[in-house]
Amino acid sequence: MENYLEINYDKNLKMLLQAFSYCEANLKHEEIINELSGCDDLKKQLCLIELKVLISQSEADILVSNLINQSGPIRETASFKILEFIKDEKYRHLFQKREILDILVKGITDINPSVSRNVVEIITYIDDYEYLYNSILSEIKITLSKFDGINQERSYVTNKKNFNLYWNLEAIVSISSKLKPDNLLLEILTKTALSNDYTIREKTAKTAKKMSEKNAEFMNVLNILKDDDNVYVLKYIRIQ
Repeated sequence: MENYLEINYDKNLKMLLQAFSYCEANLKHEEIINELSGCDDLKKQLCLIELKVLISQSEADILVSNLINQSGPIRETASFKILEFIKDEKYRHLFQKREILDILVKGITDINPSVSRNVVEIITYIDDYEYLYNSILSEIKITLSKFDGINQERSYVTNKKNFNLYWNLEAIVSISSKLKPDNLLLEILTKTALSNDYTIREKTAKTAKKMSEKNAEFMNVLNILKDDDNVYVLKYIRIQ
């Protein structure tokens, strides 16, 4: 145990000293962008934090590429930085490519809830919301199809699929003001209303409530849930 603690202490101290050296490096913008394509996670995370401007579309592409296939700290820091930039009208146009939207859709269901939460807010600034909406629906359909034949008792596989449904439904809610409710979403919510997981029923009720303001047929979903035994589900049923 002592050897383990010593090794762990030495490793943490080395990383801390390395971080200090990176902070003192005072990198130029071009050097920061180059590091975002590199493999040094510690340096990359610090560079993400230090990134102050985006000069071109390619730089935005590099930033967004760090939202997937990276370590958790990198994905989380990248999501905060993307949100920071896209809120600024000066940079918003750099995040509208469909290739970027495809990455954002993947980020919605990141295993790190902080990433998911940030991406759900990021997509509210996307112009091509129809493409975004259809992509999210496709992801939900894929997730629902994988429930077939699966015992929906508590398990890692089931929890992961419920996690995907939870955040994709929340994403739809986030852009609901821009959407025209359709039959596909109605069919999906009719299925998710029967979920064994109350968090999915809650998101279903929340989504159906939003959509019922534009299409009365979504009241049918709320009717399915009107006798639910969970208070978090019922709060959306009782909203007048």
